[in-house]
Amino acid sequence: MDKRVEKTREAIVEAYLALIMEKRGSKITISEVASRANIARKTFYLHYESLEDVSQDASRRKLDDLILILERHRFFKNPFDTDLLFHCLNQLIEPDIDLYRYLSKENPELFFWSQLKRTMIRLITEIYKSQIDMPAPELRLYAEYFISGVTAVYISWLREEIPLPFEKLASLVGEATLHGIRKPQSGDSAGTSA
Repeated sequence: MDKRVEKTREAIVEAYLALIMEKRGSKITISEVASRANIARKTFYLHYESLEDVSQDASRRKLDDLILILERHRFFKNPFDTDLLFHCLNQLIEPDIDLYRYLSKENPELFFWSQLKRTMIRLITEIYKSQIDMPAPELRLYAEYFISGVTAVYISWLREEIPLPFEKLASLVGEATLHGIRKPQSGDSAGTSA
């Protein structure tokens, strides 16, 4: 893609996200986004058809950033590593945490999360289908359960519904993933009490 086109699209996305935070629930117009991005309205339409397109592009960009972070931390070598997934999500979200908190409270399906779930489930299923001796529908179920659970907990934490420090949250979700509600007690390696 031409660098000027990419720069214009990036300016439009940044303007859109900034207006979401400023207007908090008030309707955002294409004219406002164009003005904030220092472009004409007609220039906006050369790149996007609607604000929904901008939202989708913003989500895609964030998801691409997350995948790069996950690859850098070698997540796909062990894609059921809850602690690592939480830390990678946090690395992406921390710089814009107020935006993500706001969006998670208003409409978590509107931005990023539904696209994240679909993509991660697809990636985990594709990566592991040749590495694990498991029928494809079962692998899909595990991936769906894992990713849906992690994102639901993370969204609840962003909404401040789970009042735990981030490190404790990541640790507990990892334990829940490994042991379910039957967490082994100290000194009980089998997970059952004597």
